[in-house]
Amino acid sequence: MGRRGRLWKALRWLLLAASLVSVALVLSPNLAGLRTASPRTNAAVHIDPAPLDRSYPIAVAPRATSLLVPEEELAALEPAAPPRDEILQPSGSSEAWLAAEAEATAAAPTALDCIIDPFQIIAVGSAVTGIIEAVHVERSNRVKAGEVLVELDSGVERAAVELARARAGMDGEIQAREANLELGTRKSERANNLFQQEALSLDLREEVDTEATIARLELQRARENKRLAQLQLAQAQEALKRRSIRSPVDGVVIERLMSPGERVDEETILRIAQIDPLRVEVILPSAMFGSVHSNMRAAVEPELGDQVHVASVTIVDRIIDAGSGTFGVQLELPNPDHAIPAGLHCQVRFLDD
Repeated sequence: MGRRGRLWKALRWLLLAASLVSVALVLSPNLAGLRTASPRTNAAVHIDPAPLDRSYPIAVAPRATSLLVPEEELAALEPAAPPRDEILQPSGSSEAWLAAEAEATAAAPTALDCIIDPFQIIAVGSAVTGIIEAVHVERSNRVKAGEVLVELDSGVERAAVELARARAGMDGEIQAREANLELGTRKSERANNLFQQEALSLDLREEVDTEATIARLELQRARENKRLAQLQLAQAQEALKRRSIRSPVDGVVIERLMSPGERVDEETILRIAQIDPLRVEVILPSAMFGSVHSNMRAAVEPELGDQVHVASVTIVDRIIDAGSGTFGVQLELPNPDHAIPAGLHCQVRFLDD
């Protein structure tokens, strides 16, 4: 073999050695994780990879340079893991832990978000068309039911009331008809006596009786006219009352929309909020359907202040919203001194009966 042949043979051996080294480098991380032999005991130690759901940190060992690692060094690489039962639940038996959780849940009812609204908001308008003459309240004023809030121009209506009152008070026609009836009655009695004595003809007696009957009917008509005048007076008074707009409830003026001099037809003049009682709106999950009923009591805690108030359930929706899986409940919260402002967020806890 010549010099060139020896060179080619050496080159082939170098290439083969390089290939073997590359394969060994690729396979060495996998082989190191599968089995490691101890040089002292010559025993194989199996390394169990850490489960994916462990909640403790796992140290990452550096890449092994040899397939043989002593057991002491292998144990030092993996930290001691706490028992799995201690991670999933607190100390003690699972039955005791569940019982404690149930007792705590029963002792502290779940607080739910709610909103405190006025019991109702009324848009006050006019039943008739007219010009506003005076507005007696301003925004934030408290009003009582029946209190006059707005007055419209009512000169014509006042005159109509005076005219109807005068007509209803006239008694002259009735007195005249009563006198005429009394005269006709006496004439009829005399005519009947004369007719019985055959001193008066039948035609004259019938004529006298007819006059007495007419006098009686005229008195009845006069009385009916007086009754009609009284009804007209009541009608005129009601028309005059409609020119004065009164508060339908006890509440607070929250908005004034018109002023004196403006013409009102179907527009809203004022907005009044009834704040005694208040209305509490709460949205409950469908899981609570059937556990809340009318007249059930609940503790309501507004976001302002630290006082807790007791409300009662008035309305429970009978239909669950399919999109959100919830249903609505309305509560009535007494507020006699107006100490609780409407429009607050709150927390509500339903109380056992």
